[in-house]
Amino acid sequence: MLQDYLNANLLSVVTDEDFKKLKKASDEVAKKLGKNKNKTVSYILVAIDPEVLADETDIVEVKDIIIKNWSTFLTNAKDTPVTYVRAVILEAVKNVCAADSDYSMIIWMVCRNIIQYKKLIGEEKEIIYGFLQKIGSDLNSQATEKWRLKADSTASKLNIELKTIEKYLVNDDNLIKYFEDAVGPHNEAGAANFASPNPNWPNAGANWSYEFPKRASKGIKNVIDLSLKAIATVVNENKNAIESSLKNALTIINEDNNSLTSLQLRSELLWWKEAAYSESFDKSYSEIDREYLEIALAYDYSGLIPVLYPKSADYFLKETFKDIINDSIEEITFKDYLIGIQEKSIELKAVLPEVTILDQKLTLSGFINGLVWNKYTLDNFQSLVGVSLDEKLLKINLIVWLFHDMQINKILIKK
Repeated sequence: MLQDYLNANLLSVVTDEDFKKLKKASDEVAKKLGKNKNKTVSYILVAIDPEVLADETDIVEVKDIIIKNWSTFLTNAKDTPVTYVRAVILEAVKNVCAADSDYSMIIWMVCRNIIQYKKLIGEEKEIIYGFLQKIGSDLNSQATEKWRLKADSTASKLNIELKTIEKYLVNDDNLIKYFEDAVGPHNEAGAANFASPNPNWPNAGANWSYEFPKRASKGIKNVIDLSLKAIATVVNENKNAIESSLKNALTIINEDNNSLTSLQLRSELLWWKEAAYSESFDKSYSEIDREYLEIALAYDYSGLIPVLYPKSADYFLKETFKDIINDSIEEITFKDYLIGIQEKSIELKAVLPEVTILDQKLTLSGFINGLVWNKYTLDNFQSLVGVSLDEKLLKINLIVWLFHDMQINKILIKK
């Protein structure tokens, strides 16, 4: 990302040494994110916001890291230090995404809804949108593969071909030759079979007995080793064949299990959609107050869907929402929606956990949690979420946004 910003003339770095300092700073930020997934949310929210203030907590944190690695940073950055800081964060985010798919899912789900409200322009917009689209495409491909249903199992087609041990008997002829050399200087034909036969005949007494054992034992060992080697070769080949077949079997079993899990999930989703029952609120969705229907649907749906899911799951949620309400294209301002949420705080406290006040950027659902528990007010919305209260959105898009936020929460609390 740093190189992309540099190529687009969004950064002015004169020397390779200064560029390396920025890279070193981004590596340090990446390590920080690697130790704390929660920081990823606020960091990426400031990184994609060209209007973020210079005194924003995360901006100041990263700026200090850059200065630590590049003492003349502020002098070189002149009037655009925030752009450098955002580029360093984006570089760090790119690195952690490459190392851990959890970060890719966090980044994608944090950005995909709010990005439309950020006033990105020109080449910077192309860089950031391209980065996010690549993450989204990769995640969708992974999820589609994991969720796919196999036409049939190939487990029954597994076949293990094992070799027969054909050569395993001791070679009598070789053993005789070794013993002939152990007994004396030559055999019946007057010749030695191998180098260094026994120089003495049995009638030499002790001298013969000193030479015999080592030659006889060597002969026994050699012929038995050859026999064992032949056996071991076939056994090892069979072992490798069995291990390979077992690995293939486990792969197929895992694929079958994934397919069965996917099939079961599809069945559960269809039942959920048809029943239109909210387990979290213990009532039909048609009975739930319209002020927080989107939260109820998103909350329950997130409880069914794994963190990695294909894009089609978003559309399933939208269609479910359409079936429940008549006006799926209803548009509302954030202000009006949040006022309705405030009025239903008591009901929502039953499912939304109390939050700790954080001095950093938040997801939409994170702000709603704080609003319900009186931790934040509407006046905090723009500074914490980064969107104006007067901005509008379709309710059908709102429900997907809330669902994404709840998926993020599952990743953040995952050990």
